[in-house]
Amino acid sequence: MLQSIINNRYKIVKVLGEGGFGKTFLAEDTHLPSGRFCVIKQLKPVTNNPQIYKMVQDRFGREAAILEDLGNSNNRIPKLYAYFSEQDNFYLVQEYIEGKTLTNKVQTEGVMNESAVREILKSLLYVLNFVHSRHIIHRDIKPDNIILRNSDNIPVLIDFGAVRESMGTVVNSQGNPTSSIVIGTPGFMPPEQAAGRPVYSSDLYSLALTMIYLLTGKMPHELETDFRTGSIIWHQYAMNVSPNLRMVLDRAIAYNPGVSLAPSQEARYATAREMIDALQSPVANYVTPTVPSPQYNTPASPNSGGYHSPPPTVVNSGGNPPQYISPGTPTRGINPPQYISPGTSTNSDSMWIGGGGTFNTSVPIPPEIQGWNWGAFLISPLWCLTNQVWIGLISWIPYLGLPMPFILGAKGNVWAWRSRQWRSIQDFKAHQRAWAKAAIIIYSSFAALFVLLAFIGANLPEEENSSDTTNSTPSQSAPPTPSNPTTEPGIFEEVEISNLETYTYKTGLFSIDIPQGWTVKDNSTSDEVIIYWLDDTENALVQVNVFIVERELDQEQLTTMLKNFINKFAASQTNLTMNQPVRQSDGSVRITWSYTNQTQGVSGRLTVNSFIKHQSNKVSIDSYVVPSEQYQKLLPAINQVISSYKLNASAPLNL
Repeated sequence: MLQSIINNRYKIVKVLGEGGFGKTFLAEDTHLPSGRFCVIKQLKPVTNNPQIYKMVQDRFGREAAILEDLGNSNNRIPKLYAYFSEQDNFYLVQEYIEGKTLTNKVQTEGVMNESAVREILKSLLYVLNFVHSRHIIHRDIKPDNIILRNSDNIPVLIDFGAVRESMGTVVNSQGNPTSSIVIGTPGFMPPEQAAGRPVYSSDLYSLALTMIYLLTGKMPHELETDFRTGSIIWHQYAMNVSPNLRMVLDRAIAYNPGVSLAPSQEARYATAREMIDALQSPVANYVTPTVPSPQYNTPASPNSGGYHSPPPTVVNSGGNPPQYISPGTPTRGINPPQYISPGTSTNSDSMWIGGGGTFNTSVPIPPEIQGWNWGAFLISPLWCLTNQVWIGLISWIPYLGLPMPFILGAKGNVWAWRSRQWRSIQDFKAHQRAWAKAAIIIYSSFAALFVLLAFIGANLPEEENSSDTTNSTPSQSAPPTPSNPTTEPGIFEEVEISNLETYTYKTGLFSIDIPQGWTVKDNSTSDEVIIYWLDDTENALVQVNVFIVERELDQEQLTTMLKNFINKFAASQTNLTMNQPVRQSDGSVRITWSYTNQTQGVSGRLTVNSFIKHQSNKVSIDSYVVPSEQYQKLLPAINQVISSYKLNASAPLNL
């Protein structure tokens, strides 16, 4: 049976995953008014030995501190909100990243193009450079552990393996603590990691295989291996990949982990920084290995009588981690590429192409790039800048520049090819497509703005003569402010929120769970539903307002409407304060506010959470009032009432 509440705080929403070490849940934090979503990892040690449990507990605390530092220092790693142990299980509470894993991305949208893969690879290399600078090896990089965040489409690295390794702690025959498990995923895990000796370049191996999956749609077990060299065969599944990226990935998945200070050409990149430099270089310094590398657990020659042993692997000499470099930091040692004229003999197929001069007719033009250039035609004054077609600057000159869009539309591809150098034909075509898309977006935006202004102008006189729905509040006056019958100033009687029972409005318009014993009042009119409940002491109140609005409202308009309602609600009170509006996951807006109640000589503070939601043609405002001094104590129960409110916008206001 699924546990519904963890640590008396986190309400389980659903199970996200389950493995040998425990489960991962999506949960709601009931101690926060927003009910913030979070991810909870439930981990269980492999043994119940009390001595080992204490070791695991100590290691768990240290690893949690590391995760907290990583998440607070890098926005591409989830933040750690809390950690605790309960009933022999250990729990991590982490930031919930809304988005798609790379596995889901490929399964639903297909393989990615090289440009998108390069951006993801570069972004994650900077993350690994930072992680390795803190002496941390991730150990389980794979498509399932990388999420493309919805808000900015940035890849986020999740599920570090160190905490899971702590759960596998046992005591060896010498009485020393050791790990009984190897962290990693078969296929994405390099040989030295499978042998229990991961190094920094082990993460690079896993990352490179993840990028190959994005380019080919093939998992590692679906790819063949060259038994002569030990290299993974994948090129035939991604024929359009540039030589540079192909050679960078080939070296990153090399058998030799490349942990020496001066690795051979056959060795894997030793650090993320080396791989970043190679990725940014137009020519990859790579030589295909000619000597086969030994394979773990591969039979040796018939005369050897056994198997090759895994070679020892160590972190860089002295144990120093790679130096951290932030994205955009200039790197030395990369020489700019030189232009190779067409027809020049070269043994490298990764050199730059194109260039030679805008009007240099000796430069051959690939037939696949010829044709009309919409970006040059629609936004020629800007297009000519990045394409270095300087004759296009005439577009900026009044009258004289009028024919330039047509000239550039017809000749833009040829002139751009000759004017600057390009990495590949695909790179050239992608650049021109980007300009065409930008032109469409710009012209569409202007058209939309024109239509919007015309609409506003056509409706402005009518709106000036009628009340503005945006600034209106419910027509019904606010219900009585909770009062206090006690005589001692500033002290409220204790509010009790006992068992909840569901109230459903007579038309089915809404339902809400209300504490038993609270008194219900109905002040509804034909145009507006107004229902509120008071506790016995009249120090706490729940109120629901629902009314009809004939047009769509955006977040700003809803916020303004809620602020007007609050000002009207507390019009007879003093010291009104409002927190900043907060958008909720269901699209509603919440404002937490408070005021001083001066009814019957009492001068105490009341705290209110008010929500506004727009569905179909109805706007709903629900508010929850309690004494400020009792707010923290009542908050869990208040959250249960808040979360129970459901609006059925298809139902009528009245029978």
